[in-house]
Amino acid sequence: MLKKILAILAAIGGVLSSIFFVLFKQAKEEKKVEQQRADRAECAVNAQVNAQKKENEVKQENEKLREATKGNNLNSFNAVNDILCD
Repeated sequence: MLKKILAILAAIGGVLSSIFFVLFKQAKEEKKVEQQRADRAECAVNAQVNAQKKENEVKQENEKLREATKGNNLNSFNAVNDILCD
């Protein structure tokens, strides 16, 4: 009788172990997927920020060129050369 009870408890333990194993494995996979999504989102945000920085740099360079070429004289020409050579 005791052996039957122990066998039943062992079977229940085996079933519970397999259920928890599967659940923990699924949780681990879900965590991995969420981390990948977060990494992709962070990468997209960084790309957008870098694009905005580059756009601002180009705008600043264009503004410098406009300022330098306001008048058509030799000083403007030299100023443009200085900007382009930097």
